[in-house]
Amino acid sequence: MIAFEKMAKKHWEKYLPDHVAYLKKKGKYEEVIKEAAQQASEELAILVKDGAQIEAAKELVLKEYILIDPEIFE
Repeated sequence: MIAFEKMAKKHWEKYLPDHVAYLKKKGKYEEVIKEAAQQASEELAILVKDGAQIEAAKELVLKEYILIDPEIFE
């Protein structure tokens, strides 16, 4: 999960700076990062348990929770 947190921070700070600034201003940045990593980890475990290939499952959860497309905030 720590890897997901680090990945999210790096991606969000580079590609979602306005969102990061907003979260930091609200004092929620670390909390939201941890929640995203937790959700990604939990969903990854469920997908793999249900028979998904780990790399395909990881790609899905990364896209949804960690490597968020900047266009959704436009």
